[in-house]
Amino acid sequence: MILNTDRLSLRPQQLGDALCLFAILSDRIAMRFWHRPAITRLAAVEELLIEQKAAMESGLCRYWTVMEQGDAIGSIDLSLISQDSAQLGFLFRRDRWGHGLATEAAAAVIAHGFAAMGLHRLASATQMENRGAARVLEKNGFVLVEKRSATIASGQRKDCGFYLLTQ
Repeated sequence: MILNTDRLSLRPQQLGDALCLFAILSDRIAMRFWHRPAITRLAAVEELLIEQKAAMESGLCRYWTVMEQGDAIGSIDLSLISQDSAQLGFLFRRDRWGHGLATEAAAAVIAHGFAAMGLHRLASATQMENRGAARVLEKNGFVLVEKRSATIASGQRKDCGFYLLTQ
C-alpha cells in the first residue's frame, strides 16, 4: 500500500532500497539513538531488507521507504503487529531533519494503521535525549506513559521514554 502526503510518498520497502537506506543506517550520528549501532557494510543492509520483507509477508511488520520528490529520505514502520496494536518506528536522513517530514510521514502511517489496518493502539519508544523523535511522537498525539532506564545496542544504559497513542 502506497501512502501519499502533501510532500511525501511512502511505498513498501524493496530490496532495491538497500543503497539509499545504507546512507542512513551507516551514519553514526543518525543512528546514535537507534536500537542498533551504525551498519558498516551494504551487504548487512541487504540482509536486513530480506529479513524485513519476510516479516512483512508474515504480517508481523509493515515497512515503508519515504520518498521526497523521487529521493529516498527515510524509513518508517509498524512492527510487532498483533491483533489491534503495533509499534511505530522511523529513521530519516540527517539532511532532512527539522523540516517536519518525519511528523508528516508518521501521521500518514498512523492514519493508515487506525483506518485500513483496524489498529487501536500504537506504541513507540525513544531515548530521552532524542528530543526530535519525541517531538514527532507528541505532534502526532502520542503521550509519554513511562520513563525508565533501558539497555541499548551498545550495551549502555540510557533513559528512555515510552509513548502510547490510542484511538
